[in-house]
Amino acid sequence: MKCLILIPARSGSVRVREKNLRVLGDKPLVGHIITSASQTQSGRVIVSTNSEEIAAISNRYGAETPFLRPDRLSGATAPSLWVILHALGWLRDNEGWSPEIVAFCPPTNPFTRPNTIRSMLERLRDAPEVNSIVTITQPKTHPFRIVRPSRDGHLEIGIVAIDGKTIIDIERTQDWPRVWEGSPACRMTRAHFFRDILDMHPGVCTAAGKTYDINSCIGYEVNGIESFDIDDKSSWKVGEAILSSYSGPVREA
Repeated sequence: MKCLILIPARSGSVRVREKNLRVLGDKPLVGHIITSASQTQSGRVIVSTNSEEIAAISNRYGAETPFLRPDRLSGATAPSLWVILHALGWLRDNEGWSPEIVAFCPPTNPFTRPNTIRSMLERLRDAPEVNSIVTITQPKTHPFRIVRPSRDGHLEIGIVAIDGKTIIDIERTQDWPRVWEGSPACRMTRAHFFRDILDMHPGVCTAAGKTYDINSCIGYEVNGIESFDIDDKSSWKVGEAILSSYSGPVREA
């Protein structure tokens, strides 16, 4: 199956200035996910960016950058779905090439392992009845623990129900229903799902939705390191600590 591993890496990030170019460990942030994606040898690795500098560095680490993303699709509020639709439309119109699978792998998850991407692709190949597979991980807190203040200032307990039951009904934590939280590390979808959207919204900017098919999706569990997401200065420092705590590579194949 023809696979596109698409890496979104715009310039202009605010919380961590130019984070995609900033060096984490031994390489720029964007270089980590390019390295993992390239090692899978599972398809074309393309970086979608609006920056010539990011494009040049991406090429240095082995990714393709056949286009520069328009600024109108590169702002802080531009949905990630637009990045996928733009890439698919450009490749179709300019190269006559269309993938069967699109894997969306952001640089802000620098510890995604090559084997994770390969295994997710194999799992999706073996599940023709679903359109998407996404990374999931153990939650930082169980939904049953969520509380909120009422209008009189008292805490409301048991505001989240699963299968009709809340923490009020199930006291022991070991009896709570098992749950996961979604991780953006890798989201993989059959390309026809996006082509259908692109056909309905040829202008791209009118489309709305997620970067995967929420109605036809399975999960692939990853550990806390792979799911670790860098989105601010404090998480950047944690990422540096993760790298420094390993004597060998974090992303073994």
